[in-house]
Amino acid sequence: MFAIISDIFRSIKNWKKALLFSFVSYMVVLFGIIVAIVFILKGFSRNLPILMGTTVAYIFLLLLALLIARHLFKKRLIEE
Repeated sequence: MFAIISDIFRSIKNWKKALLFSFVSYMVVLFGIIVAIVFILKGFSRNLPILMGTTVAYIFLLLLALLIARHLFKKRLIEE
């Protein structure tokens, strides 16, 4: 299993690796935000709509930013 993952990771271009690492890093930040909201508002089930709204907004903005970055990286790498 590790060999398959390693082969796939080696075949990815460097700029795609950077975007993948950024996405994973931002998901860790989202997890921290969710944990903070749960502890501040004291409960998960009562505040589920708040958590879902925060998560959807965060992921939407993150994917939008990553798509813009992908477009810029791809455009600049083709021109050079």
